[in-house]
Amino acid sequence: MEQLRSELDKSGAQTALVRGTDPPPRPPETVTVEPGVVASVGPSGRSAPLYVTAEATSGRTVRRYDGRNAGTAADRAAELAAERDPRAVWLCERGQIRSWWGDGIADLLERRLATAARRADARLVVWTDGGDESVAAGEDDEAVEDRYDVVVGP
Repeated sequence: MEQLRSELDKSGAQTALVRGTDPPPRPPETVTVEPGVVASVGPSGRSAPLYVTAEATSGRTVRRYDGRNAGTAADRAAELAAERDPRAVWLCERGQIRSWWGDGIADLLERRLATAARRADARLVVWTDGGDESVAAGEDDEAVEDRYDVVVGP
């Protein structure tokens, strides 16, 4: 984490893609969107939560959203970024989001969080661990590297 922060500080970069690693524990002054660790499959399809986390005076606040409505989670993250003045907005486990909900949801979250980060004068950091089976097979995870000022990892 310190290496990434140092690289971003030196370069003045506002966006970073970190490949091949899980995000570290949440540092102070971040707003985070990430999927839950478990999904259930039922007659109506896959169901999994998205969590939006931010600092509050009483500690960290966590909100759980139905992953089928990622726009609501993105809206809440944008509100928190505007209210809390974070140093960074994180999208965690992009590969898992893509695997569970598809490219459209992963792209929607990334675009909306990038806008929220810009408006809050914060950095956008996208973490992708390659959890998606297609990534594990060596295929692209659709996180387009030229969207980022800094790309770290394999």
